[in-house]
Amino acid sequence: MRNRNKVVFLTADHLDEQADAREAKQLPDGEARQNALRNAAQLRVYASMKRALAPQTAKAK
Repeated sequence: MRNRNKVVFLTADHLDEQADAREAKQLPDGEARQNALRNAAQLRVYASMKRALAPQTAKAK
């Protein structure tokens, strides 16, 4: 039997939280900072895509 990697599915809110954490890192100017900001932007795009593609649920009044 093959070992399989565990797949984790994140909600759009979790993706936004991860993006916030990456943006909040206090990194000096340079390549590491640019990579963290780029990664945060990517996570925000994934979160917005996930929200757009997720089935809409009825909100309780």
